[in-house]
Amino acid sequence: RGRTFELLSQEIARPNGMIVTTGPTGSGKTTTLYAIMHILNKPGVKILTLEDPVEYKMEGINQSQVDPSKDYTFAKGLRSMLRQDPDIAMVGEIRDLETAEISVQAALTGHLILTTTHTNSASGTIPRFLSMGVRPFLLAPALNTVMAQRLVRRLCQSCKKEMSISDAQQARVTELLASLPQEEQATIAGKPHMFFEAPGCEACNNLGYKGRIGIYELFLVTKEIEQLVLSGHMSEFEIQDTAVAQGMVTMVQDGVLKALDGLTSLEEVFRVTE
Repeated sequence: RGRTFELLSQEIARPNGMIVTTGPTGSGKTTTLYAIMHILNKPGVKILTLEDPVEYKMEGINQSQVDPSKDYTFAKGLRSMLRQDPDIAMVGEIRDLETAEISVQAALTGHLILTTTHTNSASGTIPRFLSMGVRPFLLAPALNTVMAQRLVRRLCQSCKKEMSISDAQQARVTELLASLPQEEQATIAGKPHMFFEAPGCEACNNLGYKGRIGIYELFLVTKEIEQLVLSGHMSEFEIQDTAVAQGMVTMVQDGVLKALDGLTSLEEVFRVTE
């Protein structure tokens, strides 16, 4: 949606650095990386992947799979992959210091690295890398963008209807919308705050939901965030506050905007994010 999509589109066009998607298992991180590779997969662009396991076959991309039984780990596979000098390397997940350090070095030497980690928020990713032992002076210039995501159920468009929300929910929504960046506020200015529910129908097997959509938060590693990383002692909350001050739309805010668009329910957004 809006700013988040524009920023990600701008970041994946960069020739080097590291783009990290983060979230719990089953939050759609790998699907996001595949969507990015689909956009970048053009003649003359060499894309290699190292996955556990390969989830989708993609034409024009050289995909490989780790095999711990043969000691072919993420770290070993990544070293081998980088010897082939790819333009873009997708590493299924960074789980240990060795893989993290090789990825960071590759990002600093002209490769675009796409990868995932397991944290609950975008701002938790930098402390996770530092706690693994990645040195701040290498991480700060290597990291371009971090995006956290969750999946929420999509309202059935055949039976959705307007609903009223409780005073407590309205107060929370007002607070979240008031703290949106100006350009996002402009997209909803003057519109009534309408939310939806779906009682269920034949089209959705009486579930009220059909399919899932992503909600996201994304920040760029700006000079201010680089300085926080270089200090080596920042907390997740300091990164969050800095990113929000620089215009990050948080995951719960993105969810509320999508609920206002009638794509999901407010209840579903709060269930997944809070």
